Amino acid sequence: MHGALVTDKRFDDAHWLVDKMYRTFLDSAEFIRAETAATDKMVCELTSMPQPSDQVEGENSSGYNARIGSSGNYARIGSCGNYTRIGSSGYNARIGSSGYNARIGSSGDDAQIGSSGNYARIGSSGDDARIGSSGYNARIGSSGDDARIGSSGYNARIGSSGNYARIGSSGYNAQIGSSGDDARIGSSGDDAQIGSSGNYARIGSSGDDARIGSSGYNARIGSSGDDARISASGAGSVVACAGSIQRVVLGDGGCVAVPWYDGERTRFAVAYVGENGIEANTPYYLNDEGQFVKIEE
Repeated sequence: MHGALVTDKRFDDAHWLVDKMYRTFLDSAEFIRAETAATDKMVCELTSMPQPSDQVEGENSSGYNARIGSSGNYARIGSCGNYTRIGSSGYNARIGSSGYNARIGSSGDDAQIGSSGNYARIGSSGDDARIGSSGYNARIGSSGDDARIGSSGYNARIGSSGNYARIGSSGYNAQIGSSGDDARIGSSGDDAQIGSSGNYARIGSSGDDARIGSSGYNARIGSSGDDARISASGAGSVVACAGSIQRVVLGDGGCVAVPWYDGERTRFAVAYVGENGIEANTPYYLNDEGQFVKIEE
């Protein structure tokens, strides 16, 4: 459905659909795996883009509608033109683009990819990639382990299926999905939507109105923004908040700490699944008396 909307250039409808799916199924492992599978497909499409046969190492273009391709190792590729398409399958490539609507793909290890243009689509399947984007509405996908992904643009959509990913986003309305184990995810923008289905995830958000969902075991989730909605349905998860919450869900053996003001000072309310009536996989909110109250849905 999303692909059809994009093909028809109904971008507002496509964005609405993605936002609705994230808000509805963020704590679903199946949805996160489907989301990262979609970005894996994008990675495959971008890294398999047809490459011109006459490109050489060190290619650089400042013109519009440039097409740049390299299959050699140690390539250095740079473009500042709009509508650029860049593809590299060699190791240790360095790729940079500042044009709008760039499409960048790399399947080689140790690639370092940077884009400051709007509407960039960036895909990497190699291990140890370094990916940075400062443009709005970027869509970034990585299927290799140990990827480092950073985005400062608004409305970025980031998906990683590799283990040990490091993902950071400072833009508003970011949508981040990770299905690999041991992911480290940080977001400082408001209205972020973060989902992780891998085990041992470490997720931190400092923006307001964050939506965080984790279904893997032993997740560690921290939120300092207000009005967060957090679901940590994996066993043994720990949630610590410095800001207020609207809703929290814990898995078996999970616990959460949330601050509240008693009229004189700030205190922490702590809930443990299995104690004081706190149930697993059940939504709660914190009332004005510092008590966790079940949300009837």
